[in-house]
Amino acid sequence: MSEKIVVGIDVSKAFSDICILSPNNDIIKRMKISNDVIGMQSLISVLEKVENEYEDRAVIIMEATAHYHQILANFFRKHNYEVIVINPIQSGALKNINIRKIKSDKTDAYNIALLYRIKNYNETITHSDTVNSIKKLCRQHKELTDEIVEHINRLIAFLDISFPDYKKVFPDLQGKTPLSLLEKYPTVQDVLSPENKQDMIQLIKENSHKSYSYAEAKYEKLLQAAEKSIEVCIVNLSSAVLIQTTVSVIFSLQEALKAINYEIKRLSLLDEKFHKEIVLLQSIPGVGEYTACVVLSELGDVSNFSKPKELVAFFGLDPGVSQSGTYNRKNNKISKRGSPHVRLILHMLAKSNVYPNRNREYLNPVMRAYFEKKIAEKPYKVVMCAIMRKMVQIIFAVLRNQKSFELRTPEEHQKLIRENSKLVA
Repeated sequence: MSEKIVVGIDVSKAFSDICILSPNNDIIKRMKISNDVIGMQSLISVLEKVENEYEDRAVIIMEATAHYHQILANFFRKHNYEVIVINPIQSGALKNINIRKIKSDKTDAYNIALLYRIKNYNETITHSDTVNSIKKLCRQHKELTDEIVEHINRLIAFLDISFPDYKKVFPDLQGKTPLSLLEKYPTVQDVLSPENKQDMIQLIKENSHKSYSYAEAKYEKLLQAAEKSIEVCIVNLSSAVLIQTTVSVIFSLQEALKAINYEIKRLSLLDEKFHKEIVLLQSIPGVGEYTACVVLSELGDVSNFSKPKELVAFFGLDPGVSQSGTYNRKNNKISKRGSPHVRLILHMLAKSNVYPNRNREYLNPVMRAYFEKKIAEKPYKVVMCAIMRKMVQIIFAVLRNQKSFELRTPEEHQKLIRENSKLVA
């Protein structure tokens, strides 16, 4: 029999809808199962009966739905079923296959099964357990970082009212010294109290890891700031508690972030190939260890991509196309179908390559020259997308060739290509 039994699964949080198609595309059975052992075993019982009747093994196809599909895919693979996980964008393309507008879990399960029949899908790339774990840790890292920024902004709002000049003494409130001081001495009155002087100086010295004279000078600045703020500040009965609890949350999040960073580094060392590629990516200007881990964990194995433009599309940086008859839209936006985590990292990487660092130096003069040329002709966002695509092409070349990045002008690069082509000839 040329066609297989197909099981389409529309996955949701607690339940999944099933549609089983015969080799002749007849619907054998529709059912709903709970996403637990009992539900999945009940589906296997049904499949065993169907397989005995048709004397063939079923193939299972489902959407990648957040993390909910993972436990189902893992369960059925353990029971020796071929499991295909597809991008929801592909199955969503079949929603208008019928004239009548119908959107339900039953029809979704049928459309997913039908997608296998027409063979118009790309299976979602699966990575090793180490790479998947690093990807989850990197995404958690991003969420924790966002939470820290959110609570820092909340702390700034409290200080704007109760201690407005505090930020003039400590511009960076994420540091251990300013947070430790606020945790113990949250109000202007606490700072102005003479009995707290020595304790505050000692606290500054211990947390800043600097000399006593530095700590004493910093305390004097803080004292002056408190004397200025006392004239305008509003100290409510809740001010101290609000500041202290916010600082406590920030400290907890920072500790969690340290644990995440440690685990990312530990896991990256377990996979020799992954660690080697991290080192290679760090040869690219602006790429640090965390940036390399995010990019590598999201793309997995570069051998899955034959050309740089495939990786560009995978990250959602390819332009959309809107054309029909004589109409051809020119101002197309990028597809944004890839990982938003990577696009954020690539945007930061692009900025670090075209803007000067703290020492007023350019990490990548060639990219800066390209930026200056393009910005004279096109809008800023268009140019930055072009820079991001350039960075993806560099990442692809470094990983494909397994060679460290070398800074070359376009003329030097073309000359090297001509020389290499002569050697090959």
